[in-house]
Amino acid sequence: MTLQETLEKIGLSEKEARVYLALLELGQASVLELAKKSVIKRPTVYVVIEEMRQKGYVAKAMSGTKVRY
Repeated sequence: MTLQETLEKIGLSEKEARVYLALLELGQASVLELAKKSVIKRPTVYVVIEEMRQKGYVAKAMSGTKVRY
């Protein structure tokens, strides 16, 4: 069983799992970086990352004027 499958089994959607794994690899990242790493379209990453933030899986941080997760 892959790590993505494990994350999906505990309740994350496929896209949430992909974004979460991308965050684990990148550390703090912008939405654009997450989109590239997870191979999910940027507008979709905005929706997914906000859902994950509301669930408490990720935190939003400001780096100057840029938003990082």
